[in-house]
Amino acid sequence: MPLRETRRARPRRERLIDAVNRWLIAFQAVAVIVGVIAALYQLHQISAQTELQSQALKTTQATQSATLVLQLRNVLDAEKYKKITSAIQEHDQKYKLLGSSFRDTEVEAYIGNLEDIALLVKESPLLSDMAYDHFSYDVEKAWCNQDIQKVITNARKADKSAAASADAIYGEFERLARSYLAREQQTCNDLDKQ
Repeated sequence: MPLRETRRARPRRERLIDAVNRWLIAFQAVAVIVGVIAALYQLHQISAQTELQSQALKTTQATQSATLVLQLRNVLDAEKYKKITSAIQEHDQKYKLLGSSFRDTEVEAYIGNLEDIALLVKESPLLSDMAYDHFSYDVEKAWCNQDIQKVITNARKADKSAAASADAIYGEFERLARSYLAREQQTCNDLDKQ
Protein backbone atom coordinates (compact mmCIF):
# COMPACT_ATOMS: atom_id res chain seq x y z
CA MET A 1 0.00 0.00 0.00
CA PRO A 2 2.60 2.50 0.69
CA LEU A 3 3.73 2.12 -2.92
CA ARG A 4 0.26 3.00 -4.25
CA GLU A 5 0.06 6.08 -2.02
CA THR A 6 3.36 7.39 -3.32
CA ARG A 7 2.17 6.91 -6.88
CA ARG A 8 -1.02 8.85 -6.14
CA ALA A 9 0.85 11.50 -4.15
CA ARG A 10 3.26 12.13 -6.94
CA PRO A 11 0.71 13.29 -9.50
CA ARG A 12 -1.01 15.35 -6.83
CA ARG A 13 2.34 16.89 -5.86
CA GLU A 14 3.15 17.57 -9.52
CA ARG A 15 -0.23 19.17 -10.06
CA LEU A 16 0.32 21.32 -6.99
CA ILE A 17 3.77 22.35 -8.20
CA ASP A 18 2.30 23.02 -11.64
CA ALA A 19 -0.41 25.21 -10.15
CA VAL A 20 2.08 27.10 -7.99
CA ASN A 21 4.29 27.62 -11.06
CA ARG A 22 1.36 29.02 -13.04
CA TRP A 23 0.48 31.36 -10.21
CA LEU A 24 4.10 32.51 -9.93
CA ILE A 25 4.28 33.16 -13.70
CA ALA A 26 0.99 35.07 -13.58
CA PHE A 27 2.18 37.05 -10.56
CA GLN A 28 5.47 37.76 -12.32
CA ALA A 29 3.63 39.05 -15.42
CA VAL A 30 1.41 41.27 -13.27
CA ALA A 31 4.49 42.57 -11.43
CA VAL A 32 6.18 43.42 -14.76
CA ILE A 33 3.07 45.27 -15.96
CA VAL A 34 2.80 47.18 -12.68
CA GLY A 35 6.53 47.99 -12.91
CA VAL A 36 6.17 49.32 -16.45
CA ILE A 37 3.18 51.45 -15.42
CA ALA A 38 5.10 52.81 -12.43
CA ALA A 39 8.11 53.57 -14.63
CA LEU A 40 5.92 55.41 -17.15
CA TYR A 41 4.32 57.42 -14.35
CA GLN A 42 7.76 58.34 -12.98
CA LEU A 43 8.94 59.30 -16.46
CA HIS A 44 5.92 61.57 -16.83
CA GLN A 45 6.66 63.13 -13.42
CA ILE A 46 10.30 63.70 -14.38
CA SER A 47 9.23 65.30 -17.65
CA ALA A 48 6.81 67.64 -15.84
CA GLN A 49 9.47 68.52 -13.28
CA THR A 50 12.02 69.22 -16.02
CA GLU A 51 9.55 71.53 -17.75
CA LEU A 52 8.95 73.43 -14.50
CA GLN A 53 12.69 73.76 -13.93
CA SER A 54 13.15 75.01 -17.49
CA GLN A 55 10.47 77.67 -16.99
CA ALA A 56 12.03 78.70 -13.68
CA LEU A 57 15.44 78.98 -15.34
CA LYS A 58 14.02 81.15 -18.14
CA THR A 59 12.35 83.41 -15.59
CA THR A 60 15.58 83.69 -13.61
CA GLN A 61 17.56 84.48 -16.76
CA ALA A 62 15.08 87.14 -17.81
CA THR A 63 15.19 88.71 -14.36
CA GLN A 64 18.97 88.69 -14.29
CA SER A 65 19.10 90.12 -17.80
CA ALA A 66 16.79 92.95 -16.83
CA THR A 67 18.87 93.64 -13.76
CA LEU A 68 22.06 93.65 -15.81
CA VAL A 69 20.62 96.03 -18.40
CA LEU A 70 19.51 98.41 -15.67
CA GLN A 71 22.93 98.24 -14.01
CA LEU A 72 24.63 99.03 -17.31
CA ARG A 73 22.20 101.88 -17.87
CA ASN A 74 23.15 103.20 -14.43
CA VAL A 75 26.84 103.02 -15.37
CA LEU A 76 26.31 105.15 -18.46
CA ASP A 77 24.05 107.56 -16.58
CA ALA A 78 26.46 107.91 -13.66
CA GLU A 79 28.31 111.15 -13.08
CA LYS A 80 31.51 109.69 -14.58
CA TYR A 81 29.94 109.39 -18.07
CA LYS A 82 27.17 111.96 -17.86
CA LYS A 83 29.15 114.72 -19.61
CA ILE A 84 30.45 112.58 -22.45
CA THR A 85 27.03 111.01 -22.99
CA SER A 86 25.43 114.45 -23.20
CA ALA A 87 28.16 115.79 -25.48
CA ILE A 88 27.67 112.90 -27.91
CA GLN A 89 23.89 112.89 -27.87
CA GLU A 90 23.35 116.65 -28.03
CA HIS A 91 25.66 117.27 -30.98
CA ASP A 92 26.21 116.05 -34.50
CA GLN A 93 28.83 113.54 -35.59
CA LYS A 94 31.45 116.26 -36.18
CA TYR A 95 31.41 117.47 -32.58
CA LYS A 96 34.94 117.47 -31.17
CA LEU A 97 35.18 115.34 -28.06
CA LEU A 98 38.95 115.13 -27.93
CA GLY A 99 41.19 117.93 -26.86
CA SER A 100 39.53 120.52 -24.72
CA SER A 101 36.50 118.51 -23.59
CA PHE A 102 37.68 114.92 -23.07
CA ARG A 103 40.90 112.91 -23.08
CA ASP A 104 41.43 109.75 -25.15
CA THR A 105 41.28 107.62 -22.00
CA GLU A 106 37.85 109.00 -21.07
CA VAL A 107 36.54 108.27 -24.55
CA GLU A 108 38.08 104.78 -24.47
CA ALA A 109 36.48 104.07 -21.09
CA TYR A 110 33.11 105.19 -22.41
CA ILE A 111 33.24 103.11 -25.57
CA GLY A 112 34.64 100.23 -23.52
CA ASN A 113 31.26 100.13 -21.76
CA LEU A 114 29.51 100.05 -25.11
CA GLU A 115 31.80 97.20 -26.20
CA ASP A 116 30.81 95.33 -23.03
CA ILE A 117 27.14 95.84 -23.83
CA ALA A 118 27.73 94.57 -27.36
CA LEU A 119 29.51 91.47 -26.04
CA LEU A 120 26.66 90.73 -23.66
CA VAL A 121 24.11 91.11 -26.45
CA LYS A 122 26.15 88.74 -28.60
CA GLU A 123 26.34 86.12 -25.82
CA SER A 124 22.78 86.43 -24.53
CA PRO A 125 19.85 86.64 -26.91
CA LEU A 126 17.63 87.50 -23.94
CA LEU A 127 19.45 90.81 -23.63
CA SER A 128 19.05 91.74 -27.27
CA ASP A 129 15.67 93.50 -27.19
CA MET A 130 16.22 95.04 -23.79
CA ALA A 131 19.63 96.34 -24.81
CA TYR A 132 18.15 97.79 -27.98
CA ASP A 133 15.48 99.62 -25.97
CA HIS A 134 17.96 101.01 -23.46
CA PHE A 135 21.14 101.59 -25.47
CA SER A 136 20.46 101.87 -29.20
CA TYR A 137 20.65 105.65 -29.29
CA ASP A 138 23.79 105.71 -27.11
CA VAL A 139 25.48 103.11 -29.31
CA GLU A 140 24.46 104.72 -32.62
CA LYS A 141 25.40 108.27 -31.65
CA ALA A 142 28.72 107.19 -30.16
CA TRP A 143 29.58 105.13 -33.24
CA CYS A 144 28.80 108.04 -35.53
CA ASN A 145 30.95 110.56 -33.66
CA GLN A 146 34.08 111.28 -35.70
CA ASP A 147 36.36 111.60 -32.67
CA ILE A 148 35.21 108.21 -31.41
CA GLN A 149 35.98 106.84 -34.87
CA LYS A 150 39.50 108.31 -34.53
CA VAL A 151 40.00 106.69 -31.14
CA ILE A 152 38.87 103.33 -32.52
CA THR A 153 41.08 103.64 -35.60
CA ASN A 154 44.11 104.57 -33.49
CA ALA A 155 43.49 101.72 -31.06
CA ARG A 156 43.25 99.26 -33.94
CA LYS A 157 46.45 100.56 -35.53
CA ALA A 158 48.26 100.23 -32.20
CA ASP A 159 47.04 96.67 -31.67
CA LYS A 160 49.83 94.40 -32.88
CA SER A 161 48.41 91.19 -31.40
CA ALA A 162 47.94 88.06 -33.50
CA ALA A 163 44.17 88.22 -32.97
CA ALA A 164 43.89 91.84 -34.12
CA SER A 165 42.81 91.04 -37.66
CA ALA A 166 40.19 88.46 -36.64
CA ASP A 167 38.98 90.21 -33.48
CA ALA A 168 39.37 93.95 -33.91
CA ILE A 169 39.35 96.21 -30.86
CA TYR A 170 35.82 97.53 -30.34
CA GLY A 171 34.63 95.12 -33.05
CA GLU A 172 31.51 94.10 -31.15
CA PHE A 173 30.63 97.73 -30.51
CA GLU A 174 30.96 98.38 -34.24
CA ARG A 175 28.86 95.32 -35.12
CA LEU A 176 26.13 96.35 -32.67
CA ALA A 177 26.08 99.97 -33.86
CA ARG A 178 25.87 98.94 -37.50
CA SER A 179 23.09 96.46 -36.72
CA TYR A 180 21.09 99.10 -34.83
CA LEU A 181 21.48 101.62 -37.66
CA ALA A 182 20.45 98.97 -40.20
CA ARG A 183 17.49 97.94 -38.06
CA GLU A 184 16.26 101.53 -38.05
CA GLN A 185 17.30 102.07 -41.67
CA GLN A 186 19.30 105.13 -40.70
CA THR A 187 22.73 106.56 -41.31
CA CYS A 188 24.87 108.79 -39.15
CA ASN A 189 23.69 111.76 -41.23
CA ASP A 190 20.09 110.80 -40.43
CA LEU A 191 20.90 110.84 -36.71
CA ASP A 192 22.32 114.36 -37.05
CA LYS A 193 18.98 115.55 -38.35
CA GLN A 194 17.05 114.29 -35.33
